[in-house]
Amino acid sequence: MSLISLCIENFRNIKAATIECAPHFNLFFGNNATGKTSLLEAIYYLGTGKSFRTHQLENVIHYNQFLFTLSAESFQDNAHIIIGLQRTQAGQMTVRVNQKNIRSIAEISSQLPMQFISAESHRLLTDGPKLRRQFLDWGLFYTNTTFFPVWKQFQKILVQRNAALKSHASEQEMFVWNRQFSEISETLNNLRKQYITTLIPFFQKMVQVLLPEKIINLNYLSGWDDMQSLQNCLDSNLFKEYQASHTLYGPHRADLSLSVNNFSVENCLSQGQLKLCAYALKLAQGLHLQETTNKTPIFLIDDMPSELDNEKRHLITEILSQLDAQVFITGIEKTDLTEIYMLSEKNKMFHVEHTITGATLTTHHFQMQCE
Repeated sequence: MSLISLCIENFRNIKAATIECAPHFNLFFGNNATGKTSLLEAIYYLGTGKSFRTHQLENVIHYNQFLFTLSAESFQDNAHIIIGLQRTQAGQMTVRVNQKNIRSIAEISSQLPMQFISAESHRLLTDGPKLRRQFLDWGLFYTNTTFFPVWKQFQKILVQRNAALKSHASEQEMFVWNRQFSEISETLNNLRKQYITTLIPFFQKMVQVLLPEKIINLNYLSGWDDMQSLQNCLDSNLFKEYQASHTLYGPHRADLSLSVNNFSVENCLSQGQLKLCAYALKLAQGLHLQETTNKTPIFLIDDMPSELDNEKRHLITEILSQLDAQVFITGIEKTDLTEIYMLSEKNKMFHVEHTITGATLTTHHFQMQCE
């Protein structure tokens, strides 16, 4: 699925915006604080129902407004689809496809995969394991239809088991919870292992292109010592979990380990190399998704020119072109994006400029009013 047009109302500093999207590269340049990142955030919100910048809804809705509205015309399977999302200050979210309300944003997300890459992309490797689990589960959500029901059931049982531990339920009751939790956990764990096994060749291919001087190993850690079953691990550590009042072992503690010569990448790669490694992971997911499902994610890349030198920008642009992906890229200087713009007459470039009366753009493809 790709976006043909996008309309934004009362999102961040964007009072109103209408974009006619290019099928491949959409390039936005302008000074900082003009709304370029907010454009990417709006696209991401439309596809996921959440922001990549904040969990605070009041920070997303335009100042002194009650709600924001996002809508897009998209193209999928030779059909035009109208998607709409509206969210109020009270948190109520309405999602529509072709003017009909749908129950869950997952119905849109499953058809509109988004890959966001920012100046903080290296945090995927340096922050805690939660981001890396989200990375894993993103891939599974789009490539394996059995994953999402399993993941939802796992989350439900995890909450229930934690409640039982907190209330110091009897050992007998906890052994029952251990069995149920272990069964769903083993299923989720196996899905993640299978996914990583199939992703690794794509990742190694990207590393060879972006970091040819490095051999980076990618391994999955289950969240417990998998030399024993999870149920045995839980049964034998019940007293420790009573003290902690929550579940200490399981897929919610899983992680991805990336290493060079048995040393963590965080300790042996520069920040620039870490960013390239993160790009390799995201691009590998895109390649894997395309080969597995024939879907290609929409790539949202914030401030790409300032993060990469000319050679690496060229290599990444080449990969994205081969993927035939729809891409939205922001930057400060027009000259940094011109090479990408010139790849095809269908590409579009937009100048975002914030003024006292709003934001103006020099092309006819875009209309935007900011306050």
